[in-house]
Amino acid sequence: MKKKIKQDSGLRYCSPDGEIVLQSGRSKRFSKPAAVLTSAAVILSAALFALGLYLLVDKVDHAAAKADQAILQEKSSAATDVDLANALRTSAANRVIADETIPAYSESQVRSMDVSKPSGVTEADLKLITKGNLKGLEGAFVKAEKDYGVNCLFVVAIASLESADGTMCFKPNNMFGFGKSGFSSKAEGINVVSKALAQNYLRPGGSLYCGKTISDVNKRYASSSTWDDKVAARMTSYYGTISKNRNATLAKLK
Repeated sequence: MKKKIKQDSGLRYCSPDGEIVLQSGRSKRFSKPAAVLTSAAVILSAALFALGLYLLVDKVDHAAAKADQAILQEKSSAATDVDLANALRTSAANRVIADETIPAYSESQVRSMDVSKPSGVTEADLKLITKGNLKGLEGAFVKAEKDYGVNCLFVVAIASLESADGTMCFKPNNMFGFGKSGFSSKAEGINVVSKALAQNYLRPGGSLYCGKTISDVNKRYASSSTWDDKVAARMTSYYGTISKNRNATLAKLK
């Protein structure tokens, strides 16, 4: 039995086995599952294409973002290197500038100087002026200045004069002609003499106090009337050398 179905141009009949019979008498076979599969394939292909395009675009964007990040990091690193170099340079310059200025004093200025006050020099400064067996003792001289406040260039000058730069000690490690005994080390001698100068020679009320200049100390420390001249000459030379070096270092940092 055939069913009648309407069509735009006339009638057609659909047989039970799916055959369509047109009014003209021609027949056309129509399979519903095949049409569905075809449509699904088209939709799946379109979806896969869209997914592939999305992944490609995402990959390109990711690569571009990574490249931008690398460029920024490189610029940042370069800027950091430059900033670090400038920071170190500025810090070094500020440190030198912040240090107490070491003038190139004249001998008359040195002779009138209060040697109970610290010089403000560093171990590096002392390495410029120490000779003979005084070399290597810079730290001991600076430490004694910090501990007792006595100008360490004054102490170096006494050691240089009394022991020919630490090469001739009348008692073991006694570079100062101080007292009648020696010391276990030159560093101990520096400490003992610096303390004695601070407490006995340069402190008002001290047992050997006569004033705070080199000539004042000379009155009770040495019998020679030219002792102060020789100590002052050495100190003048020390100040000149240290001052020149500091000025040259600062000029390089400017």
